[in-house]
Amino acid sequence: MSDVNKRLQVAGASTVCAVLDMLGVSGTIVGLPAVQPGRSFAGPAFTVKASTGPLGTYDPSAFDIAMYADQAGPGQVIAIDAGGAAVSLAGGIAAQASARRGVAAWVVDGGMRDVDELGDTGIPIHVRYGLPVTGRTRVRIDQINGPIVIAGVAVEPMDVLVGDATGIGRVPFSQLDDVVKMADWITGRDRIASRLVSEGVSFSGAFKEATAEYTALHGPLGS
Repeated sequence: MSDVNKRLQVAGASTVCAVLDMLGVSGTIVGLPAVQPGRSFAGPAFTVKASTGPLGTYDPSAFDIAMYADQAGPGQVIAIDAGGAAVSLAGGIAAQASARRGVAAWVVDGGMRDVDELGDTGIPIHVRYGLPVTGRTRVRIDQINGPIVIAGVAVEPMDVLVGDATGIGRVPFSQLDDVVKMADWITGRDRIASRLVSEGVSFSGAFKEATAEYTALHGPLGS
């Protein structure tokens, strides 16, 4: 994992999404809960666009899971735009295979099957639906590494996705440096505030002191 991705993972989705708000950037993804809370991630998006329809809509060969399960690289986040359809885009074996190759996470605006197995992969998986509805003849993979939309948020290949049990943030590649610097600042300030609260300082007092202390050391937010 690159240093930038490590820093964003440490900052977490809440801080990253707060920074995006400050910058006026749309990037907060909600409605895709973690299969197993307690796992966090940050990595560049490997994007997948899928079309869906009723059983029998597509030829079985159109649903080629290997196009993403076997092609996404180490550290990447498989991000699938299925338009929020209640149909499976992959299951436990595909997720396990990707995890063994170093894929950082899955973010699926659609469904996945084998939920118990997904939790055993050891990587974060965020999906709109856990369900047994197979994608065979219901799904067509349209494009790999093109623009997609996840829960209303546009995602381009190599945008960085940052996630944890709270939600997911999408950091545009073009604004990565600014987001990382601001997220670092807030994370450092919050560590001081947390320590002060544990020492008995009030919430408001802790943030006032922490902001002053961190600003004295590192300059104001955004500097």
